[in-house]
Amino acid sequence: MSSIIWLFKQEFLATTEIMEVVSRESASYTTYFDSRKYLESFYAAHLQTQEVAKEITFVLSFLSKAFASGCIQGDNLIEIAAGPTIWHILSACENFKNIYLTDYSQNNLNEIELWLNEDKHAFDWSPYIKQACELEGGRSTPEEKAKKIREKVSFMKCDVTQANPLQPLSLPQVDCVIIAACLICVASTLEEFKVYLKNTVSLLKPGGYLVMTEYLRASKYIVGDKIFSVLSVEENFIKKAMADCGCIVEESQVFTICKSYGEDFDSEDVFCVKAKKM
Repeated sequence: MSSIIWLFKQEFLATTEIMEVVSRESASYTTYFDSRKYLESFYAAHLQTQEVAKEITFVLSFLSKAFASGCIQGDNLIEIAAGPTIWHILSACENFKNIYLTDYSQNNLNEIELWLNEDKHAFDWSPYIKQACELEGGRSTPEEKAKKIREKVSFMKCDVTQANPLQPLSLPQVDCVIIAACLICVASTLEEFKVYLKNTVSLLKPGGYLVMTEYLRASKYIVGDKIFSVLSVEENFIKKAMADCGCIVEESQVFTICKSYGEDFDSEDVFCVKAKKM
């Protein structure tokens, strides 16, 4: 038995040694982040049941209730650092005329574009769209929701480390900003997190809403053979950082992660918050 354990440990160490830790520098992220591997690792629905992870259902439920409340609506919404995903805007698409999905990586935006163009190689978001429709009580069919998103979405590049994250472009301040699991991936320190949040909030008009999801007490996530470090944050720290940016928290919830991602992600909780900019 001891020899079997020893062999297992050697295999584990060998696997760990060939993994590469990627720095937070933007150039490194663009070079080493594999958008499709990321989607397959973290968003592939269960093959038999087509169910999505419980913590994602929790976030979808929070977003559904937030956008069904009637207070978050208007002409323009921006999701900052959407990555290669669309699932954070599934409920928001009912309330806004224009939706801007942004990211630092063009590869991530290209992945979304495959879905918008109904390309046969696009990632399958249908289980997520179906889940969102069910949470909303069936006011839209999955086909209707997908059509709305395709009609409303456009792309912009973003960099939250800049005072204007959309530079060299700009937009009038918008009605709503979504930011999901972005700042912990970019910031190396808590002070940087606060600065990048302030940069993001500058895009939001007074009276507009910041809707944020973030993972708590994480240190890394793994995509393929690459390890990406993240900043560990706590719920109270995020709320204080929002207040310092002039946002009043109206609702927040925490969900304990059920280890759906195994060793690929070590966060303990996911935190959702809705805040109004004063």
